[in-house]
Amino acid sequence: MPSDTSQELKEALDRVLDSSSRKKLVVAGPGSGKTYLFKELLKRSDGGREERLVLTFIKNLKADLDRNLGEMAAVATLHGYCQSLLHGSARLRGGLTADFVCYPGLVSLIKKDWSWTQGSEAPEFVKEMRSLECPDDHFHFYAHQSDYYDAVDFDDSVYRAYKNLETNPELIPPFKLVLIDEFQDFNRMEAGIIAQLGATNPIVMAGDDDQALYSQLRGASWEYIRSHYGAGEYTVFSLPFCMRCPEVVVEAVNDIISRARAERKLEGRIDKPFRFFEPVKGADSRRFPNIDLVQTSVQRQNANYFARYIEQCIRAIPAAEVEEAKEKHEPVALIIGSKPYLPQIAKHLVEVGLISPQADDELSERDVALEILKGNPNSNLGWRIILSLGTDAIAAPIIRRAYEEKLPLADVLPREFRDPVLVEASAWTKPEAADEVPVESIRLTSYEGSKGMSAQYVFLVGLHEGELPRNTASVADIEICRFLVGLTRTKKLCSLMITQRFGNDLKSPSPFLGWIRDTRFNVKRITAAYWR
Repeated sequence: MPSDTSQELKEALDRVLDSSSRKKLVVAGPGSGKTYLFKELLKRSDGGREERLVLTFIKNLKADLDRNLGEMAAVATLHGYCQSLLHGSARLRGGLTADFVCYPGLVSLIKKDWSWTQGSEAPEFVKEMRSLECPDDHFHFYAHQSDYYDAVDFDDSVYRAYKNLETNPELIPPFKLVLIDEFQDFNRMEAGIIAQLGATNPIVMAGDDDQALYSQLRGASWEYIRSHYGAGEYTVFSLPFCMRCPEVVVEAVNDIISRARAERKLEGRIDKPFRFFEPVKGADSRRFPNIDLVQTSVQRQNANYFARYIEQCIRAIPAAEVEEAKEKHEPVALIIGSKPYLPQIAKHLVEVGLISPQADDELSERDVALEILKGNPNSNLGWRIILSLGTDAIAAPIIRRAYEEKLPLADVLPREFRDPVLVEASAWTKPEAADEVPVESIRLTSYEGSKGMSAQYVFLVGLHEGELPRNTASVADIEICRFLVGLTRTKKLCSLMITQRFGNDLKSPSPFLGWIRDTRFNVKRITAAYWR
């Protein structure tokens, strides 16, 4: 006989699967079975792989969805999907050729072009696009230069697709089913593209406003998911159980949310259940009944107690658990924090052989330009990158003349500048790719970088007053969400790490630690005597 909670979970999933609504919003917290739900929705939908679409917003989330759903649906990041639309439709891409490229950093080049050709400070193109508040004259200039370089950046590819689909809705592709992951992390422009897809296609959006971390990085807002909740256009469902975290972490999350609401924080939050799922996480919860609260007497490079403690914990992880993590393409240990702590921890873990030094396989900007020019000596983009590596005094008059006289850059460049670069490009060869490096079993990342990740052992480092949160008198909602996201990466044991003194600076614990009931902690005090 299934347990009551197993039956309740089945009923929650069945409500989504059996619904005939063409527009569904699933409020799904961390570890709530969203990927399983997506898989079941795809199984029940008509059509082949290319007639079903799954969209998310960053590469590491896309990679995980691709592993789980890629045989059943086309999986893409939103900007990657928009670029594929532009490549496939002359009406959508406008003045770009079918062979245009994506060049991250194009927006910076075009801002310089504006300053040199228009004689004024460049607009905040990306901010204007993300908010759908880009004046026509601004985008006309941007699109003109983008066409000239036959290249796009990430945001302008989405904006270009959005604006052209708005004008030509008949070009919105038909799908049997569209699935949207992490909807809370999309900005107004991206939510606009999703609305266009949902206007003509069956669509299921999933997200959780408690995990919205990207408002300060990319103009995202939890308001877009909140505006759909209870508005009537979408049928709303929830997945109530967490099948990732042990019970103590689930209860700590509920402690934090209760305290935040009591402090009049998270106003407008979607009220949702977040409950422990004993059938899956019972054994881990009995093995790890507490969160470890680790307080060191000091932290500095030559008294690297954070790193030494983490090393000790990692070396004690059973080999079977390390192998289990590898099979699931996830780290066994996840270390989340920021400077100055992460670099000190990383340096120690490299020195003791637990992680590899950070490899840099990216081509330099000059190599990127030389590769382009080797294939096309007249490439405006290739020459523009080369010019960006020199001085503005050289580049500005060349860009102005090319713009005013509508000339290719190759025709404007002085021969004594152009010819040596062409010789260099002709002789250029791409560096050999390094051997594929296996997925590290230990990952260090920021709170934002941890999105889409989970690990059996999670360490949150540097939970001090003035760091998280930065201002105790005015705690920001996004800082609460960071803490919640960090905690809920945990599959087995979560360790919260603080120090009494960093170098010569005294540290106080984050007030967030006081938002969790004391009985949930196993307190460990690490002093010099601990290492003897």
